Amino acid sequence: PLQMSLVPTPLNELQSILAIRSPTGDQYVTYLGRTPRERFDSLFEGAAIAFLGSMFSYFVSFVIGQFLATILGTIFVFWPILAPEFKAYQRNWELCGGRDLIDVWMDDDEDDGVWGG
Repeated sequence: PLQMSLVPTPLNELQSILAIRSPTGDQYVTYLGRTPRERFDSLFEGAAIAFLGSMFSYFVSFVIGQFLATILGTIFVFWPILAPEFKAYQRNWELCGGRDLIDVWMDDDEDDGVWGG
């Protein structure tokens, strides 16, 4: 059997390993694809969403008005640029669950009264 143990990592090392706030270049490359097939699929997905979304916003403009449809259409047209950013933020959020990282090596001398100390 494989013998392993979990060792806590200091916060400064953990922050250098994980992308917590803004997406890194590696996350963009991962989203855009590493193989030619993945790059083609990513490009096709972005182009399809941009085209179909702009057509959708044109037809919706008759219902919700031109101003909102223009904003919606702009989001759809720029989706190939915005999608990697949103996906990276989503992955970073899922990694931390919206919580800040905690340094396990730091003594918590603060008495917040939660545990009756």
